[in-house]
Amino acid sequence: MSHPQNRHSAHLGRRLGLIAVGAATACTLTACYPSTGDSSKDATPSATQAPKKLRLGQPSPEQEISSYKKTAKFVFTPTKVVEGKPEDLDELDEPDKYAGKKVVWVYVNARHVGGDALKEPPPMMSDVNVETAAGPGTKFILIGALSSTPKDCNLLNGVKELGTEDVWKKGEKRAVCDPYLIPEGAEVEKVTYSQGYYKEPLKWSVK
Repeated sequence: MSHPQNRHSAHLGRRLGLIAVGAATACTLTACYPSTGDSSKDATPSATQAPKKLRLGQPSPEQEISSYKKTAKFVFTPTKVVEGKPEDLDELDEPDKYAGKKVVWVYVNARHVGGDALKEPPPMMSDVNVETAAGPGTKFILIGALSSTPKDCNLLNGVKELGTEDVWKKGEKRAVCDPYLIPEGAEVEKVTYSQGYYKEPLKWSVK
């Protein structure tokens, strides 16, 4: 799979070279975004005790994320979910593959609150997913972006400058956004953040 910055370049073209790479559930996302250098063995987040109930707009407990042998603490705040329409997927020209599905865009504010400056961390949305009454959504992986993608949806870690190292500094805050697939008749009930295999995921109620 191509590097996230290369995929961000494709996003800028939006309609040029749009390819649906596939969809992945939250538990497989780390395989979809390989880290560079020796960071892959350090990239497991950890978390403080989670509150039992959260709503959109409320911050998470601090989450530790490591990359290149450096560790930083982040706070994640899901802010909104924008639901698309089934016909948004028509331009992919794969009607059988996407029949009965629609795309939703999830917005999260990510803030570096402590620890080291972090170079090329895993994508901030890697452990984010959605839940519906029908079950969890799936991460929607594209090279490029749908023409219906909201203009304020900052894909790929909210990278501001292409071709440069992506370094998060203490105090830095970015609004990031990614697409997910859910059944066309469903609604997003919760945004989730996985804290690994040994802790319950954080969950934010959408309504």
